Amino acid sequence: MSGIRFEFDPRCLPEVMRSAPVRAALKTEADRVAVVARSLGAEVGEEFVDSIEVVEEIRPRGRPTAAVVADREDAVEQEHGTDSTPRRRVLGRAAHTRVDGLT
Repeated sequence: MSGIRFEFDPRCLPEVMRSAPVRAALKTEADRVAVVARSLGAEVGEEFVDSIEVVEEIRPRGRPTAAVVADREDAVEQEHGTDSTPRRRVLGRAAHTRVDGLT
């Protein structure tokens, strides 16, 4: 039986992870989650919606990430709730709709 045999070399994985196509795919997915988060964030208010953004970074071991964050002082309280603030889970719900394939 003839054909091409491919053996994965794990030493190339860091280079693949830092490649432009992988980083672009992460950014695209984060942008999609951000759209859903902004829609869900309308229940909190326009200022909260305006604080939602995508942040890209390279982790210390070279793994790229693209995260959807709410850059606001009360973002944690809005996400997880407190005694005086209801739990909204805007970012968590937006991320799960992507995982569950609902959007």
